[in-house]
Amino acid sequence: MGLSHPAFLCITIELMEHFHRLITIISLVTLCLGLGCGRNDEFQSNESTMQKIVLQTDWFAQPEHGGFYQALAKGFYEEAGLSVEILQGGPNAMSIQKVIRGRAHFAMNRADAVCKMASRNIAVKMVMSTLQHDPQGILLHDSSPVRSFKDLDGKQVMAIPGLSWIRWIEAKYGIQLEIVPHDFGLQRFLNDESFIQQCLVTNEPFYAQLAGAKPRVLRLKDSGFDPYHGIYCLSSLLEDNPDLVRRFVRASIRGWKDFILNDPQPALDMIAARNPKMSPEFMKFCYQSLQSEGLITGKDSTGDLIGSMDSSRMLFLEKELISLGLLEIEPDTNLDWYTMEFLPKHGDEPVYARP
Repeated sequence: MGLSHPAFLCITIELMEHFHRLITIISLVTLCLGLGCGRNDEFQSNESTMQKIVLQTDWFAQPEHGGFYQALAKGFYEEAGLSVEILQGGPNAMSIQKVIRGRAHFAMNRADAVCKMASRNIAVKMVMSTLQHDPQGILLHDSSPVRSFKDLDGKQVMAIPGLSWIRWIEAKYGIQLEIVPHDFGLQRFLNDESFIQQCLVTNEPFYAQLAGAKPRVLRLKDSGFDPYHGIYCLSSLLEDNPDLVRRFVRASIRGWKDFILNDPQPALDMIAARNPKMSPEFMKFCYQSLQSEGLITGKDSTGDLIGSMDSSRMLFLEKELISLGLLEIEPDTNLDWYTMEFLPKHGDEPVYARP
């Protein structure tokens, strides 16, 4: 997508925190009364043996969605009795509203974003991870005197206002950042060696290098801010159709394993067809970054952790968000915002088809 393609994985929820919170609350109340909280006949079995699933991604088609496209391209969803439609995202995807309205079964987001939704009484749960580590970072020129997060004190940083990591970094290092709203481009960075901005390690460094710059990245996960990225859905879907959720989750994990451990070309070909701005060179960079950073596999290169979530990490994140004042809940509230129920258990046979 050229220099204007920072593929920010979780734009929708953060934009809505500032501009659409009231709309979301009104929509939720209205839709729960009028539509039964997302229960939609479109999602039930049709006359064929296939069940339709709609997945809303967080950005335009790209390698960070590779596991889903691999499962689609190689027929893993079909084997599980599912007809899956992948909707491309973008800055105006409004994925939360689509899930609430019943126009999508599942959507992508960060764990902290899903936790925030639950704290606002939006009945959603995260059901699997896509990335074991957070790919966000701070993009700097190699010549920058900023060598650590503490060195960012008082510095101007172009980022999406209100993101959890901003409060996290400020609190942990006792610093203050001057946040400039992100313009989703690299032009200012390329024109000013002192400029600092938010990035993804899988994206902006490629375009900066392509333009002749020498970028360096401070990885946010090194600060301790390391939420999973994953898939969430309405809690009512889990209650009404657990078998459908289980089959989708397991076929998706199968796709992610095949994508990162074997030949990714089936997914990359489909991604390129849906998003012509994805050049082979960029997709190679992105895929290699996913591998080298262990973003999909985590610390276990065998792939056993792909799709998994650790409850201790989720609880740690929740407590940190509460301590930072980022969750709208009363003390001692029990947030029920994720589940491991639909993940494959150790030793499970790889059953993908409907019983």
